[in-house]
Amino acid sequence: MIRALSTASSNISCSFDEHPSPSPSPSPSSETHRFTLHSLVSRLSDSKNNLLEQIPHHQRRLTRLKKRTKSFLSSTLNDRIIIRHSSSCDRQNSSDDGIVSLDEIYRRNHATHPDDINSYDIDGIPAPKLLQTSILINEELSKQILRELPPRLHSHDWYMIFSTEENGFSLSTLYRRSFEIDHDSPSLIIIKDVEQNVFGAFVPHQLLISEGFYGTGESFLFTLHPEFRVFNWSGSNEFFVKGDVNSLGFGIGEGTYALWLDADLYHGRSCATKTFNNDRLSLNEDFIIASIEVWTFTG
Repeated sequence: MIRALSTASSNISCSFDEHPSPSPSPSPSSETHRFTLHSLVSRLSDSKNNLLEQIPHHQRRLTRLKKRTKSFLSSTLNDRIIIRHSSSCDRQNSSDDGIVSLDEIYRRNHATHPDDINSYDIDGIPAPKLLQTSILINEELSKQILRELPPRLHSHDWYMIFSTEENGFSLSTLYRRSFEIDHDSPSLIIIKDVEQNVFGAFVPHQLLISEGFYGTGESFLFTLHPEFRVFNWSGSNEFFVKGDVNSLGFGIGEGTYALWLDADLYHGRSCATKTFNNDRLSLNEDFIIASIEVWTFTG
């Protein structure tokens, strides 16, 4: 009997070893977690590959942008070149550089109109045609200003868009009259104070209200009386001209303007500045305005 029990026990034990009970199956939540993690890793890998594939494309775009920026800066600097009278520039050099010298302009004009002697003075400079009568400048003074203007304006007529004699002492009226011309039309402002000093400024744009400074390196300041002097752009900064409802200013340095006018066109101020490396235009720093004229140029 004992032997029979032992045999039965052995059979039961063998039966257990040969047919083990299965392991518990994973729950559905565990399977879902592993699937979600795998998907996330796969998506991150795909995003990384896509980003790596796009890098050359973005590099090409960046290269093109750099080239465009360099081209724009070069064009802007070329626009700021001030072409001055130079007897050493001949026609061959001017043709090669794409720039026509002042001498060449006069030579061509004289070749085209050899009998028009009334339009030249002894220096060969053509007198500008003023479409209105000025009370501030005569023919000789207009020739001196003309010599300093960009060559593209040398054959243009002068058209007065504002004068205190005709339009009153109002900066807002000056802006309104200036707004009637094209934005790119140059402006020449000439001022006379009560002490008979005559001075002014040239900018290659209309005079307007602006949030910041505008203008280019073609801008300059000048005095006509008691003597003719010109102050070109120094290159130190680009604070050429700025206008608001209360004032109009040209050039700046150390918190002072080279030329500043108030809203009533009554008080003015002039100081030395870095923009034009200029001396004071008026006899005294503060001056009283006697008259103003603003001219533009028409072909």
